[in-house]
Amino acid sequence: MKKWPSIVLVVLFSVLTHNSLQTEGYATLTITVVDVYGDSIDDARISIGYVHPQDDDIDITDQFTKRGTTTFNLEAEREYTITVSKAGFSPYTGSIELEEDTSISVTLEYAQSVPTLHMKRYSISPQEVGPGEQFQLYVVVENEGTGDALNVKITFDASEDFSPVQPSSSAYFSRLDTNDITSATQLFVVSGEALSGVYDLTLTITYQDAAGDSYTVQETVGISILRKPMVKLLNVDYPAEVEQGELFTFSVEVANIGRFEVNGLYLEVESDLDWEYYSYYIGSLEAGDFDTFVSEIVPESPGEHTFTVKVAFVDDFNREHTTQESFSVSVQEKVTETLPPQQEEGLWQRFIAFLKSLLGLE
Repeated sequence: MKKWPSIVLVVLFSVLTHNSLQTEGYATLTITVVDVYGDSIDDARISIGYVHPQDDDIDITDQFTKRGTTTFNLEAEREYTITVSKAGFSPYTGSIELEEDTSISVTLEYAQSVPTLHMKRYSISPQEVGPGEQFQLYVVVENEGTGDALNVKITFDASEDFSPVQPSSSAYFSRLDTNDITSATQLFVVSGEALSGVYDLTLTITYQDAAGDSYTVQETVGISILRKPMVKLLNVDYPAEVEQGELFTFSVEVANIGRFEVNGLYLEVESDLDWEYYSYYIGSLEAGDFDTFVSEIVPESPGEHTFTVKVAFVDDFNREHTTQESFSVSVQEKVTETLPPQQEEGLWQRFIAFLKSLLGLE
């Protein structure tokens, strides 16, 4: 038991001495691997060997790049061979004389020149379109491959719900070089019978490489079609001028003037007058149909009063929409007629009236 501390000290000293010997005379070699465009290459295999091997040399384990980089801890003052390999790329072989911590960058070239085209981005105007309306699609195509693309053609496919507007439904480019982009614009018209929803629009990209081999790529764009409800207030009826305290009636027809059913329909009144009803729930209203809102109002205060009738409803995507209209009514102050007070007759006036009565003068 008493000898354990000395044994532990011996072991610790041995470990520290070994680590110290490993650290002294060593240098760090950091290798970064990129492609011809400067983009990092992950999982590239890097093998390190000795140019002048010695009997006591230890094997150096291969490593793989992460985020394009890996690091080796090697003996300084030695010359090493470096081999970098990655599927799809031509292998790289080189050598370095390592004297101190060093960082190097290795560029791998693609094994073959192959064009690779894809849709980089797109935009739709307007973003939502209704049945029977038109929209414009703008697409950007990029060549992210290692070779130039020739005879590039972008074709916009027609569908049951929308179709390209003539005279053309495609765009042609004689070439699209490596790392270049191009764009195309196409006008479409939506079928008048299309229902609300998000539809896939397909475009096909065809091209060739320098050897004449053909390639085909299909891309998909999402198009939002929305049947737009159309609600209007019609046949508004009420007096433009009323007397204070005089009851009057306001009525209005809520009409669906569109071609589709409207749902979640309700009416609401904002006013400082005393209304019999301030709101009215209609629910669903078929195309071409209407419903009537009627309410009695008693104006208590004179003056010009403005009130607003708001109608709200939901579309096929369950989003609320509102339309409103304001009206005014003039309330006139009520005037009460009063008779002048009768003056009490004196004795002389009563005597004169008696004489006129006696003589038949009245």
